[in-house]
Amino acid sequence: MILFADSGSTKTSWLLYDDVTASKKYFETLGINPILHHEAQIIQIVEANKALTLNADAITEIKFFGAGCSSLERNKLVEAALSSVFKKSSIIIDHDLKAAAYAICGDEPGIACIMGTGSNSVFYDGQDMIESYAGIGYILGDEASGAYFGKIILRDFLYHLLPEEIEHHLIEAYQLEKNKIFHSVYKEASPNRYLASFAPVLSKFRNTDYAQVILRQGFTEFFDFHISCFENYQEYPIGFVGSIANTFKEELTSVAEDFECNLGRFVKNPIDEIADYFIQKRDKFV
Repeated sequence: MILFADSGSTKTSWLLYDDVTASKKYFETLGINPILHHEAQIIQIVEANKALTLNADAITEIKFFGAGCSSLERNKLVEAALSSVFKKSSIIIDHDLKAAAYAICGDEPGIACIMGTGSNSVFYDGQDMIESYAGIGYILGDEASGAYFGKIILRDFLYHLLPEEIEHHLIEAYQLEKNKIFHSVYKEASPNRYLASFAPVLSKFRNTDYAQVILRQGFTEFFDFHISCFENYQEYPIGFVGSIANTFKEELTSVAEDFECNLGRFVKNPIDEIADYFIQKRDKFV
């Protein structure tokens, strides 16, 4: 059996492929990010899904693509954690940008983007990642991500700059107040996940001037920093994975037109595309 994983900061999607019956099973855990989590935390996250670990002894191969998996040191941390759970598996750890490229572009060149809890982009030549201005994280970057938009919403809430209806919604739906925000952002683990939890507010109030201004600002910054940085970027299809891109496809398309860009595929959860890419490659040589 082969286990595929696509992990962002909020959740990890797992797909277990039985190469005898050609069947698939799906699992979900919290997100795994070696920048934010140490080995014991990763093990705890994986073992929290008992249905997944029940198959541990039958899994012979794992392909894990994750946020933050962009250095040998961090990849070894994830590999060590997974090896503790899946003791009979060979394990390959790689960046979630590569998974996005496989899911969006397949064997064709293009620009693959992630726009979910975090954000990033890469130029892909159809086989390899050629150029990427690797993400600088939710504090310094992650333009147009869930964490980016959530930070703006909380900032405007604390400065009393939100439209009245949105402020009331946050107070009623989230029981929001200053001390709670400060504790969650500055004291709790994974503050990027907390920030991103407020991004759905933009969907609920999508038709307001406030939401439209914030969305256009974020998507414009994303194209400024993550798309126009690539030479001849207007010549290649630009595809997206992640909840933010798929939820706000209309607004994102409008900004792309301003940059005279051609959009490619939009994939909300790419785990099937990732698995199919490798399964098809494998079948060719069987």
